[in-house]
This record gives sequence, C-alpha cells and structure tokens, in this order.
Amino acid sequence: MHEYTVELVRRALPEGGRILEVGAGCGALACRLRDAGFDVVPTDLEPPHDHDWIHRLDLDDPEWTEETRGPFDMVVCVETLEHVENPRKVLRSIRSLLRPGDKLLVSTPNVTHPHSRLKMFLRGAPFIFGPTHYHRPGHITILPDWMLTEHVRLAGFEDVTVTTAGSTWFEGPRRIAHRVEIGLLWLIGVRQRADSGEGICTFVTAVAA
Repeated sequence: MHEYTVELVRRALPEGGRILEVGAGCGALACRLRDAGFDVVPTDLEPPHDHDWIHRLDLDDPEWTEETRGPFDMVVCVETLEHVENPRKVLRSIRSLLRPGDKLLVSTPNVTHPHSRLKMFLRGAPFIFGPTHYHRPGHITILPDWMLTEHVRLAGFEDVTVTTAGSTWFEGPRRIAHRVEIGLLWLIGVRQRADSGEGICTFVTAVAA
C-alpha cells in the first residue's frame, strides 16, 4: 500500500515538494517519501518515544506549530480518517493549510470491497471495524467512498479522483480461504476491480480549490 501511495504522490507532485503527513505512525511511509525525494513533515497523535522527528498532532483538536503550519504542497493522510471523531472537521483543517492548487491524498478502509461487504452481511460490521476494532486500533468512523468524496468536496477541494488499492495480510490457510471466498463472491456477482492489489483501501486525491 505504501508503494501505491508513493506512486500517487509522484503523479501529483512530479517536480517534488513539501508534504505534511498526518497519521504517520512509526514513520514508515514518511521514510519512503523521503527516499523518493520529498521534503516530509510527519505527524501523529502518539509518536513513538524514540522518534522525535515525528511531531505530535491531535487531528480532533489540532494545535499547529511552526513545523506543521506550512506552507505545504500536499497533505497525505493515509488510513487515518477512520480513527477521528469528525472527519469533515479534519478535512477542513487540512484545507486551511493549503493554497489553491495544492494537493490532498487521503485513504480509508474500503468498506465496499467484497470481503468487507460479506463481513457486513454476516456480523453487521465491515472488515476491520466492529467491537474488536473499536478501541484498538481505534476504527470509529466508517467512510464509504461516496461519503469520503463528498466530505472532501465540501471541505474545499475539487478534481476529486477515487481509486482502490492494497491487499489483505492473510497468510497460509487463511489466505487460501480468502481467495476461495473472493472467487465465490465473484461468481455470484459481488465483485470490484482494483487499481492495485485487492483494493481493500479507498484512495482519494484532490486539489485545493
């Protein structure tokens, strides 16, 4: 998934640029983006103690610092909005950091993926959502692609593009069972074409209006 993210960033900023990453976690994606030649300012709600190069940022109640205020050519927010209480407010905050023409890249779990739709039918919650995922890893906000797209538009972005990418991490017998499941779902018409991998994540790119 990180490879696909870097690919999208390269398409958006072919000449390079300065990027704010929100929800950086341990900084793996930030390192990949830096290796690709981008100037990255990574942030997270709980940066690892031994990663002082990752700045603390609470998206639900942001306090911008000199390092995180910008300007930036792009904001990257990968697999993070499902963790926040108010994604619309977060997207508006992100928009306030950008100039017209600057770029946005966000992603969330793809709840319309066939495996996720089956999970919703069987247990009432999409893949990686529900009681076992509410507190850890803290998936509290379900965002179907149409809703995420509208949130992005209403936050002040245009030229919105939606793609899907990423694959499950299943291994061994679980991976074989997953492939059989996807094949059976395909046969009965529950299918979705992905831009990369299985398409378990929804990616949205947009331009600040």
